[in-house]
Amino acid sequence: MTAPVSTPSDLRTVVDAIMVGFAQVPDDGWARPAFGLAWDCRDTAAHLVDDLASYALNLSSREVHLDGYIPLVNPPQWQPTTPPNLVWPDPAGGTAAIVRCVDAAGGLLVAVTTTAPPGHLGYHPCGSSDASGFAAMGIVEGAAHAWDVLSAHDLDFRIDGDICERVLNRLFPGATRTGDGWHDFLTATHRTPDNRAPHWRWDSTVRDTYGD
Repeated sequence: MTAPVSTPSDLRTVVDAIMVGFAQVPDDGWARPAFGLAWDCRDTAAHLVDDLASYALNLSSREVHLDGYIPLVNPPQWQPTTPPNLVWPDPAGGTAAIVRCVDAAGGLLVAVTTTAPPGHLGYHPCGSSDASGFAAMGIVEGAAHAWDVLSAHDLDFRIDGDICERVLNRLFPGATRTGDGWHDFLTATHRTPDNRAPHWRWDSTVRDTYGD
C-alpha cells in the first residue's frame, strides 16, 4: 500500500514550531543538560541545525554521490561534549542566534527538498534517499531534538499527528500505530518512559510502497 509521505510543507511547519519553542529558552538556559541526552541544550540545538544543513547539502548536489557525506572538514569542537558538526550557532548570540540558525538551515532543506528533481538521491548511512526521505529525516531530527531541549525546560512541544504519521510511513515501516501520531513518533525515536534508549534507526531507502 502506498501511504502519504513527508513533504517540504511538513518540514517548514515543523521548523516554524521549533523556532517558536526555542525562542522561549532564556539566553542562559542552553547550558542545561538536554532531557535524556549526554549533550547540553546548546550542543543538541547545534546538532539539529547541523543535520538540517547537512541533509540539504547531500541532496542538492547536481552529481549524485552515494558513497558518503559531502567531504567537508569538521572544525574543532568548541567544547568537549560537542558532537562533530560542520556548523555551530555562535554561543555569543544567545537564543536569537540559535533561532536564526534553525530558520536558515531549515529553510535551506525546505528549498532543496522542494526543488530536487524526481528520483534525485542523496547519501545517508541509513539509506540513500530522495526528497521525501530527506524532508522526513529533517522532521525527525528537528522534532526529536527540539523535544529534548524543551522538555529540559519544562516547555511543551509536539508536532501535528498527521505529520508524524507521514514521517512514520516514510522512515519507520515497522512502527507501532496507536492512532496518536505524536506518541507513535516518540515511541519510534525511543523517547517514551518505557523505551528511552540512545540508539535507534530509520530506513531512509527509497521503496516501492510506504505505509502498512
